[in-house]
Amino acid sequence: MGEIPRSDGANDAVHRKLRRAIERRQSAYLWTPSDAITFVPRLLPTIYGNGRALFALSTINQRPAYWVIRACSTWGCGLDREDSDGPDFAEMTDDILTDLEDAFGDGRCGYSGNSLFWSKRERIRDCQCEECSDRFKARWPMVDGSGGCSWSRIDWPKGFETVPNPLCPGGNLLATNLEGGTHG
Repeated sequence: MGEIPRSDGANDAVHRKLRRAIERRQSAYLWTPSDAITFVPRLLPTIYGNGRALFALSTINQRPAYWVIRACSTWGCGLDREDSDGPDFAEMTDDILTDLEDAFGDGRCGYSGNSLFWSKRERIRDCQCEECSDRFKARWPMVDGSGGCSWSRIDWPKGFETVPNPLCPGGNLLATNLEGGTHG
């Protein structure tokens, strides 16, 4: 597969508006309400392709917290991947996780692979490198991608002009007639 077309959302008005809409404190749980966490979803600064589709991505170790990915409307996802003109989201996850780590930090020791979310005591049992011996403890939105990730299409928040996604009933698309709002 060739290079993924991508751009930086810093100067994109739609991306800035999306960040304000997405990055708000919320509570979520994976299995039971008593295990709920409070977190702020984060928007990846990178825009892939035309940036008209949104996906939520969560690492297995950090569920239910998630990042929002602005991706190309041609990308498939799950059951609709055969009908799409672009790659399946699953094929892009390694590159996306790398971009998330570049944007928010890697929550894994580069030497041992220990989670930097663990306490110093837990980390130095297996590794005494500088990273594990430091008092620093990783915090959200740093990425702990060990163990993989899960993802799904999501709808654009209220306040954005959207159109139905022709590939599936969920995960609407940003309309194309916006000035400066789409990339292609």
